[in-house]
Amino acid sequence: MPLHQRVNIDQETQILIWHIEEPLEELKRNLILSNTDEIRFQKQKVLSHQKEFLATRRLLLEAGIAPHDLSHDNNGAPFLESGRQLSISHTNRTAGIALGTTPLGIDLEVYRPKIQILAPRFLNTEESFALKGSGAIEKLTLIWTAKEALYKALKQKGIIFSKQLLVTPFEWGDFQGNAKVIISDKTFNFSLNFIIEKAYCGTLATPKN
Repeated sequence: MPLHQRVNIDQETQILIWHIEEPLEELKRNLILSNTDEIRFQKQKVLSHQKEFLATRRLLLEAGIAPHDLSHDNNGAPFLESGRQLSISHTNRTAGIALGTTPLGIDLEVYRPKIQILAPRFLNTEESFALKGSGAIEKLTLIWTAKEALYKALKQKGIIFSKQLLVTPFEWGDFQGNAKVIISDKTFNFSLNFIIEKAYCGTLATPKN
């Protein structure tokens, strides 16, 4: 059952997650790629990357999105010609997409010990709660996914993760959270929906009204 999860956040916003278990040929079966996507796929030389690419396209198919509706901007970010908001993420043997009508971002990451080494690059001093108690690797990974998701939702270059993106303290196991984005002395509030799995975690970020 590769389509692992379909979560309706509200009437307009949903998350779809695919656990990549099948061989490449099965992922390709009956999957139609646009000419642009076919070129993108051919550039993928690593088998795991090829599978992740195809899994995201299968998710789009599951969501009823036609291949010709998918395009990419000059920075390579995906968008839909229909105007519907889209965000894509993939990590080791897992792919996910988020769809909605307002700006959004999704990010998925597997748990790796090296996140503790990287933490000073993205952690705000007010997020030191993640270093306390057990489960630091998991909590730091979740904060990282939240900030990556915020960055995707903002679509703005030059964001400093440790200074401009602030995740509100949470308890491990929470499925919802909050974040603040600071740009030019203005503060923007975001809602976070957490995805907690044994091998990975993820976050969907959407702006609050």
